Order: sequence, then C-alpha cells, then structure tokens
Amino acid sequence: MSTRSTPLRKLAIRVWIALCGLYFLWEGATYRGFFARLAEWQIGHFGAYAPLLTFLFLFLLAVFPAWLILRILRKRDPEPEVEPPLEVQIKRAKTLRVIFYSFAVVALGVILGFIAYILFALPGTDGRRQTIAASDAGSVAIIEGPARLVGGELGTIVFFGQDWYIADDRMAFSPYRPAGKGAATFFVQLEAKSRKRLAETTQRPSWSGILVEGGLPGPIRVLFNALGVGISDPCYTLYRDEYSLKVRYWLQVIQWTILSVFLLLFGVLQSRRVKRLEEEAKEAKETVG
Repeated sequence: MSTRSTPLRKLAIRVWIALCGLYFLWEGATYRGFFARLAEWQIGHFGAYAPLLTFLFLFLLAVFPAWLILRILRKRDPEPEVEPPLEVQIKRAKTLRVIFYSFAVVALGVILGFIAYILFALPGTDGRRQTIAASDAGSVAIIEGPARLVGGELGTIVFFGQDWYIADDRMAFSPYRPAGKGAATFFVQLEAKSRKRLAETTQRPSWSGILVEGGLPGPIRVLFNALGVGISDPCYTLYRDEYSLKVRYWLQVIQWTILSVFLLLFGVLQSRRVKRLEEEAKEAKETVG
C-alpha cells in the first residue's frame, strides 16, 4: 500500500473517533440507544448506573476496531526508511500529546455546555410562585419556576440512583394527577434518602418546589413506561428545591472537570517528554558532528 494513503488513514481514524464521541454524547444526553440499554442493565443489576463510565466504555468499545484496523494496515505497509530511535520516540510522544490535548478540549466543551445549561436553561427560585391544579393541565399557561401543585394524588413511586463516584444521587418520582387517572402531565420529586422512608410517604393537600418542563431523568421515563404509567407531552416535573433540580448536572460538571484535569496533566507530561527527547536528539547530533 502506498505511503500516500497514510495521511488519509489517519484523517479517517480521527473523523471516526470524533463521530463516535459526538454520537455517544448525544445518546447520553437524550438517554437512548446503546447508552440507555447499558444504563438500564446497570440499574437492573446494581440499582444505579455511572453515566461517565457508561459513556467512556461505549466510546472506547467503538474506537477499538478502528485502532485495530490501523495497526493491521501499518503492518502491511512496506518498510519505511529506518529512523533514529529518538526520532521515533519524539513522533510517538507528540502524537500522544495531541490525543490528550484533543480529548481535554472536548471535555472542556462538555463542561461549558453543562454550565451554560444550568445557568441559562434551568429555572431558579426567582419569580412569583404559581399555583396549578392537577386538572388544569392543558387549559392554563404553565410557567417554569416556583410552583405549588394542588388537587391531585400521588401514584406509582419510582426510586433509582446514579453513581458518580464522587457522590451518589438517589431520586424518587411519582405522577401527580386527579384520582390517578389518565396519562400524567405532572410529576413530583420525593425525598429519597432511603426506600424505607420513601414507603412512608403520604398524600398531601399540596406539593411545592420548582417546576421545570420535562425534567424527568431518562431512566425514570423508561421505568414509568415499563410500569404502564403514561407520560403526557409536554410533561412537567416539580423538584423539591433548586439544589435537587441542578445537583445531577453539577455532579457531571465535576466529573468531566476531573477527567479534563487528568487529560491536561498527561498532555503536559508528554510535552516535557518531547522537550527532553528533542534535547537528547540535539546533543546526539552535535556529538556525531
């Protein structure tokens, strides 16, 4: 195979890596496809799932065949001119440096995306609290923010958790509808410190918190569908407070920040290695000269 095809192969591999990363980020953000299936397998076996680990596993699994094909094609190439050992090490170190910095840039982009979503897309505690009757769904304008739900009853309660390694996030949700009939437009987040305390949850005349359109985590939607609980479109979720609404996103920010710090650290170490090898190569040339 001609050596001219080498740059094209490298470009194809980079494009494939980028596409795999973007695709599985999309699956994770929308909770569907392979990401959803793997997450549900973890929930079924462990009662929780690790979002970042799920993404990394799928990403590396998809990238591995491309790396393997590249290795095989390289072995079939005609032997190139023999380069000095130091030059080979410098090239490899520079390649690793580019990889680490590239992934760090992607991780930083994800972090900025999450922060922008938290700060500008999610509602807070500002504004007048709106009182909404469960029977008013579809007949009144519903505004995201402080809200109080009245006139309904809690239904089936779903409990699940996400394991972030730096912390865990246990959540419980229930549909809130008149007499428990029909598809649910409103869902209420319940205190979920333990299943025992959750079982002691009782009906209340009203539930207050922060209302957000959508708001149900992907696994919760899947579990409700599996239990036969209909979900209206659009639906709204009442979170207990602003912390409960935003904590899982901040946990993702922290995890991605830790990952990006490690990637940047590895990139810096590779830069130092490149510098050291270049100095050794320069000394070797001067000695020969």
